[in-house]
Amino acid sequence: MEDQSAGKERPLDRYVAVLERVAEFNDGLSALEVERLLQLPKTTVNRLLKTLVEAELLEIGSSKARSYVLGGRLLRLLHTSPNDGWIESVAQKPLQSLAEATGETAFLVKLSGHEIRSVSTEAPDTPVRTYVVPGRVMPPHASATAKAILAWQPEAILESIIGQPMERLTTNTNVNRAALRKELEEVRRLGYAVERGEHVPGLASIGCPVLTPQIGIIYAVGLTGPFDRITGTAFDSHVKALQETAAFLGRIITRQPSS
Repeated sequence: MEDQSAGKERPLDRYVAVLERVAEFNDGLSALEVERLLQLPKTTVNRLLKTLVEAELLEIGSSKARSYVLGGRLLRLLHTSPNDGWIESVAQKPLQSLAEATGETAFLVKLSGHEIRSVSTEAPDTPVRTYVVPGRVMPPHASATAKAILAWQPEAILESIIGQPMERLTTNTNVNRAALRKELEEVRRLGYAVERGEHVPGLASIGCPVLTPQIGIIYAVGLTGPFDRITGTAFDSHVKALQETAAFLGRIITRQPSS
């Protein structure tokens, strides 16, 4: 029997076509450009664009007048997917530079669902070094990078993560939710998080959020190493290097999915 649906346009096809076209241009497309590329009537394009903006799958860009770019809801969905191959390659050189500049292990983590996992790590060429295994779940109450992400999450996401049982990993681990919330307030004030032997005895870490426009904060970059080397006299320079790397990663990560 012949398939009667062959060649028939499905209801979502035009919406997907608009998203595919817009994704090809970092600066977005105007309604007129969408009309020309898809060869659709003006009224149809306006309806499609209006619906996609209302669903937060598209939004009005800032780089040129009345251009449409991928929306925050769609970008967040793309970035929180389990596929981390592209982000590993993007983050490799910045993390290498950070590790070489500080002499400590640099790593990137990502919020994925209700977990925060390590994505990529680079260790310095030194006799003694630590290593953060990619794919490892970071304890939200005992990891500086996890706290650096959680501090800026909406209440619903925050509660879904810190509402889970908190294991005491070391004698320094905080398992009090009220105290953790106060700590996250301090993270927001400072712009970075510190973990002092809360995850692994003898080690410390610093985490800095990676701000990605349209997406928010779902990544953080961190440094980890022996307690004295992380929290000692080099602490301020470590924080500065982390913040510079986080700013750079924020710029290049934002460009990737549509470039």
